[in-house]
Amino acid sequence: MSDAASLQIGRIVRHIWSQIQSNNDVVCYCCFVLVFLWNFSLLSMVYAMALFLYALCVNSGPSYIFWVIMLIYTEIYILLQYLYQIIIQHCGLSIHSSLLHELGFPTHKIKSSFVISSLPLFLVYLFTLIQSSITAKDGEWMSSTEFDFCKRRVLYQKEVLVSSSWGERAQKLLQPITNAIKMIIRSFSWYWKSLTTGAESPPYFVQLSMDVHMWPEDGIQPERIESGINQILRIVHNERCKEINPNLCPSSSRVHVQSIERSQENPDVALAVFEVVYAAPLTDCTPAEWYKSLTPTADVAKEILKAQRAGFVEEIGFPYPILSVIGGGKREIDLYAYIFGADLSVFFLVAIFYQSVIKNDSEFLEVYQLEDQFPKEFVFILMIIFFLIVLDRIIYLCSFATGKVLFYLFNLILFTYSVTEYAWHETSNRNARGLALRAIFLTKAVSLALQAIQIRYGIPHQSTLYRQFLTSKVSRINYLGYRLYRVLPFLYELRCVLDWSCTTTSLTMYDWLKLEDIHASLYLVKCDAVLNRAKHKQGEKQTKMTKFCSGICLFFILICVIWAPMLMYSSGNPTNIANPIKDASAQVDIKTVAGKLTLYQTTLCEKLPWDKLNSGVNLDPQGYLDTFDKDDIQLICCEADASSLWLVPNVVQTRFIQSLDRDMDIIFSWVLNRDRPKGKEVVKYESTVDVPKQSDVEEVLNGTTNSFRISNLYPRYFRVTGSGDVRPFEQEVSAVSADLVLNRGSREWWSFHDINSSDVNGCGGLTGPMAIIVSEETPPQGILGDTLSKFSIWGLYITFVLAVGRFIRLQCSDLRMRIPYENLPSCDRLIAICEDIYAARAEGELGVEEVLYWTLVKIYRSPHMLLEYTKPD
Repeated sequence: MSDAASLQIGRIVRHIWSQIQSNNDVVCYCCFVLVFLWNFSLLSMVYAMALFLYALCVNSGPSYIFWVIMLIYTEIYILLQYLYQIIIQHCGLSIHSSLLHELGFPTHKIKSSFVISSLPLFLVYLFTLIQSSITAKDGEWMSSTEFDFCKRRVLYQKEVLVSSSWGERAQKLLQPITNAIKMIIRSFSWYWKSLTTGAESPPYFVQLSMDVHMWPEDGIQPERIESGINQILRIVHNERCKEINPNLCPSSSRVHVQSIERSQENPDVALAVFEVVYAAPLTDCTPAEWYKSLTPTADVAKEILKAQRAGFVEEIGFPYPILSVIGGGKREIDLYAYIFGADLSVFFLVAIFYQSVIKNDSEFLEVYQLEDQFPKEFVFILMIIFFLIVLDRIIYLCSFATGKVLFYLFNLILFTYSVTEYAWHETSNRNARGLALRAIFLTKAVSLALQAIQIRYGIPHQSTLYRQFLTSKVSRINYLGYRLYRVLPFLYELRCVLDWSCTTTSLTMYDWLKLEDIHASLYLVKCDAVLNRAKHKQGEKQTKMTKFCSGICLFFILICVIWAPMLMYSSGNPTNIANPIKDASAQVDIKTVAGKLTLYQTTLCEKLPWDKLNSGVNLDPQGYLDTFDKDDIQLICCEADASSLWLVPNVVQTRFIQSLDRDMDIIFSWVLNRDRPKGKEVVKYESTVDVPKQSDVEEVLNGTTNSFRISNLYPRYFRVTGSGDVRPFEQEVSAVSADLVLNRGSREWWSFHDINSSDVNGCGGLTGPMAIIVSEETPPQGILGDTLSKFSIWGLYITFVLAVGRFIRLQCSDLRMRIPYENLPSCDRLIAICEDIYAARAEGELGVEEVLYWTLVKIYRSPHMLLEYTKPD
């Protein structure tokens, strides 16, 4: 490797490492999920719960204490795993306990090194150690008043302990425990409120605009501005403080100046940025150690504005007039589209890998083959996932924060419990089942992580829900994604109906659907105009790439639609595999008006492959088999003697002989068994043969003679088609004739002697029923194979060729009728009207919504107005 390449690789590695360091918390979160995927156990579940219940949900991010606790827990976990391996490997103990398996201890000895076998745990330990050091180095946002109060409480307790009774001393000794319990309860209460109502994320900054006509030569003194703002906040606090001396109450809001600079837009305006150290409650006076605001910047901004309206700014002699106060506010994000995509992926993964996870079967999409029905468990699981997606959409449309949190917790518990239960009962086919189970939970983990981040930043307000994710901007990815969204069956219709049902609107459902269709068509027109037509100059020829992608590829697709069904049903189908006869039996029945008796039946038939026969024996002198593959041809040779005894009583035989003169038929049948197609593994070939003389049959049955001859029993050559039909070869092929012999003695049985057995020398002297069978190849088992096997070529042509042809014809016909609505020079004004309708609906202005809708309808009804509104600017 050259020095330049080594230098380049080193730069890449250093860049990756720097990115990992700057996003080490994200790496830790991924390792938490990796540990749970590596070992679905109770001990590894702690990482998943810590991630989804705290780390991703808390608005201020995980604290230093959290990383220290996870670090200590990981050390204990690794130590327990190591001690367990020492016990089972070096002490010779064998522990078989389901509890140990559920806790995450392996039931077998580890053959590789301990570090390699527990690599996810060591990765968690490494990155958690790095993150704890980073968090300790960077420090955390904390009010300085917290330390003051802690010191004050300690000093006060020391003073009281000197001069108090034993009872008071005991009470004071228990006071820290009581305060700790109260602090934990208040922390949980604050955490729940932050989840359901939303909270601001640190650092908390407030921007103050001041009118400065004459800038001082030495600049504006930050200490003077900071003390003035804190004095204003104290005055506002004193109005609601219930203490005897409000000036001694330390619970007022406090800020710390960060920067003061001149505005670039207006040189007479100074912009001061403050960090909120503590935000007091707006309603009453609560001790600072027992209160923590969810929205400190908004609270401090409200207090400053209240002081400005009350005249406190001029009263204290603040040096500069305050023009505006801007709080940091909440960061509004909408992740619903990504959450929906992840949940939809989970739905399809469960549908595909159901057999692998639940039934320990490596085949995909095979659940419908159980008696041609869907298993009820499979349907119930898909229905639960589907209705969870619907419920999430309803909560999103209603902006129900508490419902979203409860829904998130239910999802987390449901999927974690289900995946863990399935993993604990994992027995056979471990690789396929384990990979499928981990793929499903990993996809759901992405959904849960996105939901946790959404809860962390707050549920989007109803006034912002009119924005659609895919139509938010014009790009090739958005265009293709929107096309796919419209193509998926029922997805667009379900979304429109559900949105209309859960949204306050003045439009009827039919009007709603028309509005959505108008907006969709306008978006597609805009994408076509921006992505395709904007780059095309008038008179410029189309590029070869455009012709290839839009013309040649479409032409070949149409060719495939026309010829693919025929290729699938031809012998040249590359997916076909050999489908030999696995079992064969032959039977001869005699039937009259009195009933039917089985004369000869054998299941002792040899199946000889064509390529295994003696090459010196010519079994096909007429060349009937030249057009077939040798792997599909078999020689069936059966025993001459029946495999069952003749046990018909004499009384029954006598009565049956009397009915021989009335409609006597001889029926010969082959019963063949193959592996495929599904549902047609067993095929039966029956032929009604030339009826022998009645007297010949009667003489054999009454014991006068031992045999009678049957002519033209069955054709020597026939083929079994892929669809399960048995068809003979050409009509001129001579049929098989045989003698049926009733062997008498202590026991009676029938024998079948082929009178032309000398023509077939490959059976090794067997003179029973013999046939040369061509079992045609069939597609492999699965959706494609079963579809090809269950439907005929005409059914495929009707389904694919005609249906697809009709669909393409609908897309290409009456294109002239779409010109007024698709070839628009500019559709920005019409899109703006649609967005105004959505905005009016979101703000509750239903009258404006309906007026704008009918204005849009009026524009579409009038070609002149449509032409005016779509003119380019």
